Amino acid sequence: MRPFTLFLFAVLLMAACGAPAAPGEPQSELAGTSWVLTSLNGNTQVGEAIGSQPVTISFEADGRVSGFSGCNGFGGDYEADARDGSLSFSPLVSTLIACEEPIMSVEQAFFAALQNAGGYAISGNTLTISSNGDTLEFARE
Repeated sequence: MRPFTLFLFAVLLMAACGAPAAPGEPQSELAGTSWVLTSLNGNTQVGEAIGSQPVTISFEADGRVSGFSGCNGFGGDYEADARDGSLSFSPLVSTLIACEEPIMSVEQAFFAALQNAGGYAISGNTLTISSNGDTLEFARE
């Protein structure tokens, strides 16, 4: 069953591909970086909640984003503006594996925060993504 899941994830990622940023647009400092979630709304016990595989996010230079949300792989597009720190995501697609609690709750909160993202900040090796009342903190991978 695992090969089918990987195939489905690859198909979903290809469907979510977007066009690269137009010439002259500011290059986001997120491009080409990968991160591991360390805090979800102040809860630093995220790793213990999801088990052995960390929640990750990777930003490609062509505007694509992908990662692992604790139970499922995901992908989509992002737009980030280095001038004002704004950040938004296209509707994200993910594999559809059902997992036990509390993994599913962490994953749902993670996806909700990404979909409502409004801004980001990088300080040293820490990425903070903020949305309507939600804060995600990541360590550089």
